[in-house]
Amino acid sequence: MLARLWWAGLLRGSTALALGGYIVSQTPSSSAAVARTSAAYWVVDGLVTMWASASIATLTLNRLVLLLRGCLAVGAGLVIFGLPLGDVFGRWHPGQLLILLSTATLLLAVIALQIVAGAFDMHICLAIRRRIPGEWSVALGAALSVVLGVIVAATLAAPPALLGRTLGPSAMAAGFGILTRTARLRADRESSSLPAYSNKG
Repeated sequence: MLARLWWAGLLRGSTALALGGYIVSQTPSSSAAVARTSAAYWVVDGLVTMWASASIATLTLNRLVLLLRGCLAVGAGLVIFGLPLGDVFGRWHPGQLLILLSTATLLLAVIALQIVAGAFDMHICLAIRRRIPGEWSVALGAALSVVLGVIVAATLAAPPALLGRTLGPSAMAAGFGILTRTARLRADRESSSLPAYSNKG
């Protein structure tokens, strides 16, 4: 389980750091760009959760539930990529109000699911910490997911520059934190400081 958690943290942390650096390096051109950047993290997060579910399920959690949680994250990201955000945030045209209402409804439903997923991740984190004291990478990933949900909701009202100034540093801080905790997992594994996992992946 340590090996799989290490890889999961590495993927989550690297993705968060890359997305944060991308946003910081250039001001988002539109609210759609902010939303899709958040969606990219959710897709990676969902795939990582599904991949790690076999190991995490050993903590008496139902693997099917973990797979469902991963699918929801991937689905949330894909829904946002598929929404006509360019029409919603673009110049006014006939029928734009109807598109805005339907898009906002889907967007808020997706965000609500991601916040629920973040709460579920905190439950997973507590289960992991009972076996691996000091392990916070899952909690940091959950916190970032919830923050991204709030930022995506704010795209309906806030200017993209402000959203970018919030998203970029938040993603970079979370990514750095996840990678730092992941490095500790690597050290624990290599030093065999946890006897229950000695010589085991």
